[in-house]
Amino acid sequence: MKFCSVLFATCLLVGISKALPAADDAQAETVRLESENNGVDKYSFAYETSNGIARNEEGVLKPAEGEADGILAVHGSSSWTAPDGKKYEISFTADETGYHPSFKLVA
Repeated sequence: MKFCSVLFATCLLVGISKALPAADDAQAETVRLESENNGVDKYSFAYETSNGIARNEEGVLKPAEGEADGILAVHGSSSWTAPDGKKYEISFTADETGYHPSFKLVA
């Protein structure tokens, strides 16, 4: 019984340590931040962090027939480096036809 308790505690500690963010991620800082929003028909933002995470997005209000307010068309991407050293990217568009993501391994 004592062996099972020690084994359980060890597994629990290993699981918790794996779930915590890496030291680099916990200490990451924003190295670039851009934001623009005219409050009417478009916006954009982009940022990068010191641990290699990047995100950008742009949205534009398009006029649409029959729609009083128009349709918001958005496109953007996010990229990051996984713990295995590989870089991934998700690009997307979203408009009246729905959300369309594209996932790829960059390097």
